[in-house]
Amino acid sequence: MNSLKCFTRIPLAAVLLASSVAMAIKVQTGTPNVDLNINVLLQARAQVAWDGDPGAQSGAGPGSTPYGTADTDFYIRRARLIASGYAWQKFSYYIMLDTPNYGIRGNYTGSTFLQDLHIGYEPFKELAIEFGFLYMPFSYAAILSSSSTNSIEKGTAILFYNNNRGLRETGIQARWLFLDNRLWFRGGLYEGIKGHQTNQNGAAVTTTDAVTGPVNPNGRPLLAGMLRFNVIGGENAYSVPNIYIDGKSHVSFGVGGQYQGKGSNTPITRVNPNGTRTTTNTAVNDYLAYSADVFADFAIQGDMEFAFETDFVRFDWGTGSDKTGNGVIVEAGYRIGQFEPEVNGYWFNSDSKQNSFLKYAGGINWFIQRHNVKLSLEFISQKTGVNFDASNAVHLLLLQGQVSL
Repeated sequence: MNSLKCFTRIPLAAVLLASSVAMAIKVQTGTPNVDLNINVLLQARAQVAWDGDPGAQSGAGPGSTPYGTADTDFYIRRARLIASGYAWQKFSYYIMLDTPNYGIRGNYTGSTFLQDLHIGYEPFKELAIEFGFLYMPFSYAAILSSSSTNSIEKGTAILFYNNNRGLRETGIQARWLFLDNRLWFRGGLYEGIKGHQTNQNGAAVTTTDAVTGPVNPNGRPLLAGMLRFNVIGGENAYSVPNIYIDGKSHVSFGVGGQYQGKGSNTPITRVNPNGTRTTTNTAVNDYLAYSADVFADFAIQGDMEFAFETDFVRFDWGTGSDKTGNGVIVEAGYRIGQFEPEVNGYWFNSDSKQNSFLKYAGGINWFIQRHNVKLSLEFISQKTGVNFDASNAVHLLLLQGQVSL
């Protein structure tokens, strides 16, 4: 299917694979004008990690050395089951179940949870209105498909969203492609942080602190949006790749932002002398984030392709917050036939210097059948977290196989 044919999620190339050809199981529903597609994404990973901080025992990112010695791990990075469809020419539906990191460090108690769910209405071809558990717009990296990146792990670790899970939030949004497919707007209202919430039993839970009081006590929504200019091509998908492998060139750049009044309790984390960490909320501030990015994917004669993406981000959780700072994400690769050497990395410079992140990595992808079947090998050096200057980088060698049907 052509991923530009339908603006909604129905062509799962635009959702999961983001390529011009998608593999899916079509199910006969018995109802006229109602489609049902079943897709799966399977990623199995072998990992070796070494160096790092022995005292940390564990840490952020794809993996860290538990005790400062070389450590091997075999696990399922992602196992996703997706059902989607298009009904009566105007309506769409989509649901994704995910089981991430199953078996990591021998832990087989991981759970399967709802990773994405929404229904959509398409009044005309260029406009889709969606409601549910959604990818929030921000930058190009924020809406990357996990199956269609140059890197094994996309650089979203430095995107400190005010969100629920996996850069997603419940809300309502619109995606609109206009001006002859040149401008693409995506934005809406999302749940964000609420001062008064309920737990699974329905009991009231207040996001508060003895110093700060409740966060967002009036329950105002989070506003998020992104505006993109398509220089070459006409991107409009729900999730996007940073290498298409479709024989066409794609170039775009965009800006984005998120805002929630009184949506931050300005957390500050410190390491205690005994190695434990303490988080203190110092104030209630507005939450603000904004971004700018460039994406280019040039098809080159002779079945070659050069892909590049960079995102610049700024997060403001209030003065003194460890999550307030600037960041940059970079991914680049040059595909020759089925093989693509690639480099990637990110850097987040925390204003407090207590929550900085640095990663640089490089490897090679073997596209056996585009993104549908591929094998990736990558070396990663990663340094992260509290007391950044005093910490040691973790090094990893990852081998990952992927099947996406």
